[in-house]
Formats: sequence, C-alpha cells, structure tokens
Amino acid sequence: MTIIYAIVVFGLIIFVHELGHFIAAKAAGITVYQFTIGFGPAVFKKQIGETLYAVRLLPIGGAVMMKDINEDPPEDIDPASWTSEGSFQEASWLRRFSVVVAGSLMNFISGLLIIFIVMMPVAYVAEPVITGLADGFELTDAFREGDRITNINGFHIYVYADILTALQLGAGEDYDFTIERDGKTIKYENVPLEPKDYDGTGSLRYGLNFSYAELSGIDKLGYSFNTAMSFFQSAYKSLGMLITGRAGADDLMGTVGIASEISERAEQSMADMWYFVAYLAVNLSFVNMLPIPGLDGGKLLFMIVELVRRKPLDAKWENYVSYAGLGLILVLFVFITYNDIARLIAG
Repeated sequence: MTIIYAIVVFGLIIFVHELGHFIAAKAAGITVYQFTIGFGPAVFKKQIGETLYAVRLLPIGGAVMMKDINEDPPEDIDPASWTSEGSFQEASWLRRFSVVVAGSLMNFISGLLIIFIVMMPVAYVAEPVITGLADGFELTDAFREGDRITNINGFHIYVYADILTALQLGAGEDYDFTIERDGKTIKYENVPLEPKDYDGTGSLRYGLNFSYAELSGIDKLGYSFNTAMSFFQSAYKSLGMLITGRAGADDLMGTVGIASEISERAEQSMADMWYFVAYLAVNLSFVNMLPIPGLDGGKLLFMIVELVRRKPLDAKWENYVSYAGLGLILVLFVFITYNDIARLIAG
C-alpha cells in the first residue's frame, strides 16, 4: 500500500502544479501543445484543439509544453510557419510571470483546501491564548490570563502548534515573546521560560495553559489559511536552519522518506495522511519558487534580470545555467534518497 499511497499523493501534487501552469498559459494566450501527467508511454491521450492531453505510464512528474520560439517546432508543425506568435517569449512580462508562479500558487491553494476538508468534522481547536498559569509558575509579570502569543523568537504564531515548535527550537536559551493584551502589543525579551514538573508527576511542561476555540464554517476557513501559512513558515525557517548549520543534510527527507511517512500516517488515520499531504503541497509551493535554475524560481530569477536589463538573457546561456541547476538538483535527489534508504534500513 505504501507505493499506492505515494503514487496517488505525488501524482495529485504534480497534477495540481502543472494544472496551474496550464490554466495560466491558456489565460495568457500562450499556445500549449501538450499537457502531460507522468512519463513514458502514453496510456491515454486525446487531442483537443491545439493541445494534446496525455496520461503516461510512470505517474511521477508531468509537463506543460508551451510554444517556445527558442526550440525546434514539434514534428507536426511546418517549420516555415514557426513564428513567435503564441509563444511564451511573445507574451508580456506580467503574463509570463503569472505562468511561472501559477504552479506554486496552485499547490498552496490545494494545500489550503485539503486542510479545510480535513478540518470539516473538527469542532474545537487549541488556540494560542493563555487561560491560566500552573501553580508555582514564576513569570506572572510576563504572562497573564487572556494573553495571545503572536511571536516567539521571530517565529510568527499562526496556530497553537507554532508555540510548541518555537519553544522547541529555542530550548536551552531565553525567549523573546510578543503578546497581544487588551488590544495592545507587548514585547518581552530574554524570558527564562523552561519546562518544569509543576504537578509532581514527572511530566515536564512550560506552565502555560491554553484555551480551545469552537470553529464555525467560516472560522474553519480562516484556521485552514493560518495552518497553511504555518506550513509555509516552517518551509522557509527550515531552509534558514540549513543555511546557518542548525540543521544538516541528514534532516532532509526525499521521495522514499516521504512515501514511508505517508504510509505510516495512512495506517493511523486517513485524515492524518491528508494533513501531511497538505503540508507537502504548501512546502512545494515554497521550494519550487527558490531562485535555483531548473525550478520555477530560477525562471523567475531570469525574468527579474530581464526586467532590470530591459532585454532577455541569451537563450543559449539561460539553457546552460538551467541544465546545470537541474544536474545539481539530481545529485541532491540521489543523496537524499540514499539517506532515506539508510534511515529505513537502520530503523
């Protein structure tokens, strides 16, 4: 079942991403020759107008093949009629921008919708609002009942889970808190908050009790958006930790590790699995926009350079840089996959 779950999840995420590019390209008046999900031999294909729609045997990956004047025309196109009309390059800068970012935007929206669906049967959720302090809690000047924690050490608190994450990331050091109290924003720096055994059971906790909020339909939509933003924040904070050395390459998870995680969560509950899928979709929306050649963010970087120079880069050099970026991504993929397999064998 692990393989089936992974295929469904990866296929869905990729389909949504490519669908975003496809819709934006059509709206921008760019000719789309092919909209493909998967690689290898086609198991289904149908020509509708100018576009060939195809589902291929290997369900990982996909592509939207737009008219590119810098490439050779498709086999069924007369080279004599191969002009810039309808090409990606012919579209205005803003229209091309919309095409480039549409894939990541669709991933974010799909993650948001999945969270909303998962949240539909949920009536109450914890919120980052203090309802009381544990007996013996000493920091009563900093924290009071009714306080809403909005930031810890620069980590924005979108949902209650962000508090747990921020406290864990800052464990062993003092914290900087931003709190909303009676309509005012209050900041406390170097707060020595640490977990203690407040009730004599041996269980360590921070001594802050938090409230639960009842969610109506519209509230669930707002909570889903906050959760999606929390996922997005986790993605770029994780990147920052990699850059600063607080996290290592061994902490990265590739397709093998993700497939294993999907399977484990599916065995616990399908809601938990789909919650993780939403996390993946939102993370992909961030990662794919990194300014790395070979990713959509790399394309956007070239477009920004074009905007500054007021003329596009030489297509030849842009292709060279993109191929180099794809090569580095492939090397990273192999490395992360090796670590995934090594962890599974060791575990």
